[in-house]
Amino acid sequence: MTDFINQFPVSVVTIIFIVSLVILSKSADKLIDKAVALSLHFGLSKVVVGATILSVGTTLPEVSSSVVAAIGGNGQFGLGNAIGSMITNASLILGIGAVVGIIPVKKELKDTFLLLCGLSAVFIGVGILAGFNSSGGNLPGWSGIGLLVLLPMYLWYTVKKKPQTVVGELQEETGETENESAKPVNIIRSVGILVVSSLGVTAGATLLVAAAEVGALRLGIPDTVISSTLVAFGTSVPEVTTTLVAVRYGHGELAIGNVLGANMMNLLLVMGSTITLIPGGISVPSSYYYIQFPFLILILILLSIPVLSERVETINRKNGFLLIGVYVFYLFTNFI
Repeated sequence: MTDFINQFPVSVVTIIFIVSLVILSKSADKLIDKAVALSLHFGLSKVVVGATILSVGTTLPEVSSSVVAAIGGNGQFGLGNAIGSMITNASLILGIGAVVGIIPVKKELKDTFLLLCGLSAVFIGVGILAGFNSSGGNLPGWSGIGLLVLLPMYLWYTVKKKPQTVVGELQEETGETENESAKPVNIIRSVGILVVSSLGVTAGATLLVAAAEVGALRLGIPDTVISSTLVAFGTSVPEVTTTLVAVRYGHGELAIGNVLGANMMNLLLVMGSTITLIPGGISVPSSYYYIQFPFLILILILLSIPVLSERVETINRKNGFLLIGVYVFYLFTNFI
């Protein structure tokens, strides 16, 4: 696919990149919708569906593109996509939500936030201890397996700890909890859409990775920069939509919950899959230790103030502009 796209001029490669993002995003949306509908039809509760299918589904663009890249031997693309998406979610997307509306901080999120911070610290620590030198570091294969082992534990924890207040708000907003489950579902049609959407996700991810690699080569920009900025932003579109809808309807607390959940899935599922698929693990460029990792730590520190403080109850507009400013500076440092 890369050789095929490489024969086109930069303008056409750019169009292919944009179209592949659209295909990937739309296919992932359809896949999530039908997976949720079928799950509810067969009797799964909304709590389980929300904590598992939706959690995995919102990171489907990142997972698919990173896995395609890893299968092709480009583990650094997946690394950049996962870390870049975490940074994008926690700074730009959450910042936009805070600027547009109010994001209350529920104290139930404290445990998830601390878990995210702890796993991120361990993840970065492993990258430093496993052979760090002037040219970079390494994430060994066993670290990817460890992340994947933690994934079902996290999903189980999410189901068990799902705040009942949030579930109640979601049920109240729809007003048709029982009716939705009772609605007739055309199983054959739904399965057909699932298959077509899966093919769309695969095709979109394949085109996206190939176009990103060719574009990076043509522009003289490392594909790790492209994947951690442009690709990460594009694959984070589902989180943008969810956050804006949540804030618009007065459920701003769902926005930060969605961001934390998406970042956990990026770390456990996207990073775990990428590292595991690369024989011998992933080599980490030195730029990650000077740009990506420090920015991720900085953003987590900024978020710890409203999330962990007993006095602060919201992520306000001032915090939102600060987070957006950090993201803009992050982009600037990547491209210079």
